[in-house]
Amino acid sequence: MPDVSRSARIRARLDAPGHVRRIIASLQARGDISLEEIRQDPIRWLSEWNEVEVFDFEPSRTDSDSRCDVAGLYRGEETPPRIGIAFSETRQRMNFTALHELGHHLQMTDEDLVNSLLDRPDGGTALEEEACDTFAAAILIPESTASRMLGAGTPSAESVVQLWRTLGTVSRSAVAMRARRQIDGDGHVVVLNAEGAVTFATSTTAIRPGSRSDQTATPIWSAIQRAHANATVTARGQLAYGTELAGDTYFMQATPAGTSFVIVAAIERVPWTLSIARRENVPYGRWYVCPHLACVAEFMAGPKDLCSVCHQPTCTECGRCACSIAAPSEFLCTECFMLKGSAEASSTAGICSDCAA
Repeated sequence: MPDVSRSARIRARLDAPGHVRRIIASLQARGDISLEEIRQDPIRWLSEWNEVEVFDFEPSRTDSDSRCDVAGLYRGEETPPRIGIAFSETRQRMNFTALHELGHHLQMTDEDLVNSLLDRPDGGTALEEEACDTFAAAILIPESTASRMLGAGTPSAESVVQLWRTLGTVSRSAVAMRARRQIDGDGHVVVLNAEGAVTFATSTTAIRPGSRSDQTATPIWSAIQRAHANATVTARGQLAYGTELAGDTYFMQATPAGTSFVIVAAIERVPWTLSIARRENVPYGRWYVCPHLACVAEFMAGPKDLCSVCHQPTCTECGRCACSIAAPSEFLCTECFMLKGSAEASSTAGICSDCAA
């Protein structure tokens, strides 16, 4: 993406979903066009569409078109307009590239869309590029499938990779774009190659790790290197921007995706660890506080982890459930997290009478 202001990038990320709906409407207004047919084989569909001409080119030539984060070219000044796709990429990546460049074509050939770009202080540069990525992901990934597999809120790296494997014909970049929409707060979805360099990154913030930036000095890459093959790992720390670690500290999870790694990084409210004071149900269980006052560790447990006697989970720190607490004079309520006397206990183990009411 060209060097545009941070405010323009932030505004582009906020406005892209609505702008993309207008792009899709512009496409469908051009005739009897099936989005499902495009999804099945974008390159074949584009090759048969009469508005553009598709051609292959050497990947090194992408340096001549600095607008795009993908290995593609759009030549709108030619007749007919031409879309170039680097033929050395995987088919999945080529599909994403093709639709990204189609996004440029649609925005540049619709007067209303052109005017909406020109009305912006940066001439629409940030929104055009952001919309192209979002448009490509929207076409490639069925919303029902994404919602079901990613869940609500910030997704885990595991769920992002599971979605990518399920779809099969969709690139990691497209899935990363879709997953980015659900990050709760500041965060990134990053794809690294086997050498630890960024091949794709998308963010909710104005600044993201640059393409080809080296992430081998980051805590998450160290965790990847220490792990067994195909293991999902977590870390907490910074990412690399330019030549050094900088910026906010993130909760990060990384999962192998073929020969690459998908990383989800967020400031807070991640599903794989306690990242803020939260007590709500989460996809992997719910949060508990150990009832033993010498421990009171916070840990996550699911229904299968509950003791058959006291119906409380075994603490992952001290290894005890509530069975070993015999008529405590004090206990820590697992709902309000206040120390209560035994007279304030309800019939439900670990919960005070006020919370049980």
